[in-house]
Amino acid sequence: MTVKALKFFIVFFAVILLIAGTSCDSTFVDIYTQVNTDFSGTRSVELAVKTQYLQKGEIILDDSESMYDKVIDTLPGGKLETYEKEDYTYFKSTVEFDDINFLQHVSIDNFSESPPERFYAKIEKNDYFFYTDYFFYDYIDMEIDPAIIESQGQEGDFSRAASLFSADEELLQISYQVKFPVKIMDSDADVSGEDNIAIWNLKFGEKRNVYIEGKKIKYLSYVLVVILGLIGLFIIFLIFVLLFSRKRRIKKLKKPHNSYDNYFKKDQYFSPLEDRDDY
Repeated sequence: MTVKALKFFIVFFAVILLIAGTSCDSTFVDIYTQVNTDFSGTRSVELAVKTQYLQKGEIILDDSESMYDKVIDTLPGGKLETYEKEDYTYFKSTVEFDDINFLQHVSIDNFSESPPERFYAKIEKNDYFFYTDYFFYDYIDMEIDPAIIESQGQEGDFSRAASLFSADEELLQISYQVKFPVKIMDSDADVSGEDNIAIWNLKFGEKRNVYIEGKKIKYLSYVLVVILGLIGLFIIFLIFVLLFSRKRRIKKLKKPHNSYDNYFKKDQYFSPLEDRDDY
């Protein structure tokens, strides 16, 4: 995928620069990965090359196939775009993926002696009641492996490209961007931009492990807790009202015991007098 395009452009323009003469104008490589919450997304590789380099390449190679066709044939499958802006020609290839865990890591030479798990990007998530944590890992390899250079010899294309770009770091400027699906809480990016975008700026020959940690708040869980809390308070209020009303009814219906006692005592007190008068 993106490896094929990177390898072609870097070697191809290194050869052109060596033949036509070096220049202070840079070649830009922008790798942009957008990840969705279900781990699907898109990855695009955009290269901005000085238009005059392409024109020199047409003359140097002197082939029946145009330079644009050579570039397009080398790009990975997907949506292709080309346009010119401010003396630069842009080539952009965009591919879609269903699961980023099967997306190959970015590499110049498509070669690595590292363990197999480093060949792919990786994303994980941990679900909790109030939030979900997301963890993203990827590996960027902008170094041409010494084993490949040695196998081709000092006159090989990779050896010439490595010598040229190592001598002048400004000739090749690489950026790797990730648009994260949730709010970025932590990362080792050089820049954390707006819209949850993390940016790494790399140099030729650099290797980096990239890391992003994000969090998605489950607002529905908070709303549910609030609703349940209000319902609970309402139930407690109803219980209190019912108990209070029942006590009041009991007090109204129940007569005092001393009223009956006074009544009988009164009868007992006056009965002897009434008998005496009658006598």
